[in-house]
Amino acid sequence: LTIDIDTLKHAGGAAGGTLNDAYVAAVLGGLARYHRHHGVEIDELRMTMPINVRPPGDKGKTAGNLFAPARFAVPLSIDDPIERMRRVHELVQEQRAEPAYARIGGISAVLFGLGPAVFTRLTGSMLKAIDFVTSNVPGPRFPVYSSGALVERNIPFGPLGGAGVNLTLYSYNGAAEIGVNTDRAAVPDGAVLTDCLRESLEEFEALA
Repeated sequence: LTIDIDTLKHAGGAAGGTLNDAYVAAVLGGLARYHRHHGVEIDELRMTMPINVRPPGDKGKTAGNLFAPARFAVPLSIDDPIERMRRVHELVQEQRAEPAYARIGGISAVLFGLGPAVFTRLTGSMLKAIDFVTSNVPGPRFPVYSSGALVERNIPFGPLGGAGVNLTLYSYNGAAEIGVNTDRAAVPDGAVLTDCLRESLEEFEALA
């Protein structure tokens, strides 16, 4: 799926929020539509989203990615997109303020020291307690080239890691490319889910 970056920014701004608030809220709208398509009403689902834990003022001084996989319940019962974005913003801010995430790097290092088998079993068991994953990865804001050829699109597909769906957004040259990776045991009709997500994104385009 593709949507203009500026469109998501304007949609998020309509609720006093961010591009990410609009993105996650649009995903929730699509998931709600999908469940209703199957005749099921869902109040909430469990989502994992990487939270940046880089210290304020670090500005790239520490090498590598510094994030923690936050897990929290998100609402699917809010029909109004503005209200949904505001609720998403509140939930994400609560997660960012969680002090325990700042210690995740040290904890992960200790767990990894126990050996790959133990580390994989522990982290895998945590990921299986979630329904879906959202991720927002900022890419270059300008066109890039490979051996002189223009890279026209850059489409991400994130790993499921035990979840039923992974939705990863990668921004490139003014466009937000969203890759939808599904587990067929959880989502047997991936095309229907994609259509539901597209309808939700169109709602946010109209809002912007």
